[in-house]
Amino acid sequence: MPPPSAAAAPMASAAAQPAEDEGPDPYICENCGADMIPEDTVCVECGHRRATVKKWTGTAVFRLVAGLTLLFELVVFGLQWTTEGEPFGLRQRTRHAVLIKVGLREEVDPAEAAKAAGTNAPSILAAVPKDPDLILDEHSIKPDKDNGALYIHGVVKNVSKFRYLAVRVNFKLKDSAGGVIPEATATSYSQSIEPGKEWSFKALVLDPDAVAYEPVMPIEGYR
Repeated sequence: MPPPSAAAAPMASAAAQPAEDEGPDPYICENCGADMIPEDTVCVECGHRRATVKKWTGTAVFRLVAGLTLLFELVVFGLQWTTEGEPFGLRQRTRHAVLIKVGLREEVDPAEAAKAAGTNAPSILAAVPKDPDLILDEHSIKPDKDNGALYIHGVVKNVSKFRYLAVRVNFKLKDSAGGVIPEATATSYSQSIEPGKEWSFKALVLDPDAVAYEPVMPIEGYR
């Protein structure tokens, strides 16, 4: 039969194991064993300072990751509303559409805005954003040297950092008296214009009475 001390040793070791996992006793000094309270950080007997850094737990790690994620989203949100470049910036028309969607801005019809401009209402016009990404540079009307057909020749420049798709220029046609011919238009289309590039277009004039034209702005296209 084993002595009682041999059986008591494993039990004492097992009982002491949880105490090691729980950490140091908050009521005594780790250095000299003097009495302390959990709120004390320095032992009055020996001057030993308790460690104040807590162990990283699953909850603490989760809170840190959640906080960093929220901070990143706030930074991205701020960049979207303060810049217009890639990769986070929003174009002015996109911001305008978002504000309309959430009810912070009213959608203004271009015809109504033009009418209001005649009554000295510039504040309404300011609510209609226009991006000068596609610019109609030089343009003129002249006959083709091969077949004599009348064309409007010109150049459209993409001055943005974005690729524009389905770009279209439209023109209203005018007669010799300078009046706009009803339902008479000329148009030209390009599948895309790369950033910083330009597109040389030819728009065929079909109406025989047309001798002049008027560009329809803005130039159509999306990115």
